[in-house]
Amino acid sequence: MTLVNYLEFLEPLQENVTRVYSTTSGIISILLVLWCLNFLAGLIQRTYASGLAFGHFYRQHLHSPFSRALRLLLALFLRRKNSVKLNTTSN
Repeated sequence: MTLVNYLEFLEPLQENVTRVYSTTSGIISILLVLWCLNFLAGLIQRTYASGLAFGHFYRQHLHSPFSRALRLLLALFLRRKNSVKLNTTSN
């Protein structure tokens, strides 16, 4: 028997290995897609939860001081703008 004859005996084994390889590669690709979707959903969930926590903290502790400071700055700039207009029109 030559080497070619021995390879003919291995042909059914090669077909089975090829079938198993293609099946497992398909399963692995499906699992990879599902893992990516799960990872993306987890990122979205964590981002939403951290934004919600920061929003609650901001609203309870930081909103009133920031809004007061913003109102004072706006009033200061508007006063300064009005005083500049009055000075230029009176000259």
